[in-house]
Amino acid sequence: MSFNHTLSAVLRGRWMLQREWAEAHYPLVLSLLQGKPISFFDRTGNEQVELPFAIDPKTMRRFELFGIYGKPNANIPPGSVGVLPISGPITKYNGQCGEPGAIQRSAWLVDMQRRENISSVVLLLDTPGGEARAANGLTTAIGQMKKPVLAYVDGMAASLGLWITAAADEVYLGSKTDEMGSVGSFVMIPDMLAWYESQGLKVHEIYAPQSTDKNKDYRDALKGDYEAVKKDLAVYVNEFIGFIKTQRPKVAATQAEWDSGKMFYAADAIKLGLADGIRSFEQTIQKAAWNAARHKKKMI
Repeated sequence: MSFNHTLSAVLRGRWMLQREWAEAHYPLVLSLLQGKPISFFDRTGNEQVELPFAIDPKTMRRFELFGIYGKPNANIPPGSVGVLPISGPITKYNGQCGEPGAIQRSAWLVDMQRRENISSVVLLLDTPGGEARAANGLTTAIGQMKKPVLAYVDGMAASLGLWITAAADEVYLGSKTDEMGSVGSFVMIPDMLAWYESQGLKVHEIYAPQSTDKNKDYRDALKGDYEAVKKDLAVYVNEFIGFIKTQRPKVAATQAEWDSGKMFYAADAIKLGLADGIRSFEQTIQKAAWNAARHKKKMI
């Protein structure tokens, strides 16, 4: 994701993101607008890109998925569980500092599906959400996995993060204080004209006479009419809610409690049907391996 892609996504993209996390990054947005150098790693607390790895469920020993020159690690024991970290804000494309986007993570899932020594996959999530357009590709990749896929929430799975967990076969949280929820979407549309004028720059927008509907929702929003933007966001949220109900049918009875954007601690998330229980990471790895063994037995 280039600098221009990043700026465009921040300013114009539709986001399924926890609001508190977004507001904490207003200084980052301001720096982008002012053309100042910024670091997404400094803002998210990530010191390095989190690559997928594998764990032997018998010993809980960790193995890097890729070896030298990016080749598959041949030392991973048979029956190992692939782990795909999904942390921080989720974007469709890779970040400017190499943070993996949804397309890259989907490719890693395809790779783990092909490997004979990977029996199952655990999605390791701690994310406030991300770009709405990052959802479909990643959830489709998860749904196409023939191996068991479990989601493990270690911190939070908010908004788009919750959408991703719903694609997994089972969902577990690591502790009572881990959170899920924030179903919804929003967009930030800054009115830049006053700032431009403060810099001595007068802006004139001139459209072709035929282009009466071009950017109309954006232009209306700047005038205080948000209806078109709301309708646009509703398309994404309706798909979001519909996907959760399809993947986790038990949540239909509790929809009125979770579809308005609330966050829930583990006990309530489980009660509402958004998750299946509380387990340690080790227990989740072992459950994924057990599911794989049971699945293999059924196939014989």
